[in-house]
Amino acid sequence: MPSAVITLTTDFGWTELPAAMRGVIRQTAPPGTEIVDISHGIPPQSIIQGAYAMLTVCPIYRGAIHVGVVDPGVGTKRRAVAMATDGGFIVGPDNGLLAPLAHRLGLKRAVALTNGKYWRVPVSATFHGRDIFAPVAAHLAAGVPLENLGALVNDLQTLPAFEVHDVGNEIRGSVINIDPFGNLVFSIPAGLVVDLLESRRKLEFRVGGRKVFAHAVSAYGEIEGKTFGVIANRATSDDAASPIE
Repeated sequence: MPSAVITLTTDFGWTELPAAMRGVIRQTAPPGTEIVDISHGIPPQSIIQGAYAMLTVCPIYRGAIHVGVVDPGVGTKRRAVAMATDGGFIVGPDNGLLAPLAHRLGLKRAVALTNGKYWRVPVSATFHGRDIFAPVAAHLAAGVPLENLGALVNDLQTLPAFEVHDVGNEIRGSVINIDPFGNLVFSIPAGLVVDLLESRRKLEFRVGGRKVFAHAVSAYGEIEGKTFGVIANRATSDDAASPIE
């Protein structure tokens, strides 16, 4: 049986907190379980950027258990959940963080994490990443059925920033990430605009009420001398979840 893989995405930064989660996982997960750090550099409490990071990288680790902790509502009545998808499990707060990845991987069912048998106790009011999400992920890696963790739910929180509206000759989406190079990444799937890009047409964007024209390009170097360029990743342009930038 292949070893389990657990991925971690948090806004904890270069602190001791990710190491605490890793330690809890190691206490319960089967020997040989691999723990992969997707990112701990998500800006504090930025659910949108956390969701973007998970959506961008986690599908590469197909079959893994993905833990996301960007959790402004920790300690409140916000729900903690685990989901089974066609591409693995997802664990974290039900605040929209997990929704884009769940959609991408093909959500099958979800449970609210209410069975304290699978938590680390006592549970801190401020660190559910260590005390709930990490041990739950470890138990899933050990083969605990999803249904043992809590009752089934079907009203999961979504993330409006990732919604896309195709309205006639206009496609409406949101900026979901600004990378270190200054590129704006939109929620608009590449599949919706790939034909326009390949025809080399000029595209019109409206950002914050301002009208911006951008030329379709296939590489960053082609933007030289132009104000704006737009590019879709041809490697994933047939995937409805691959954004444009």
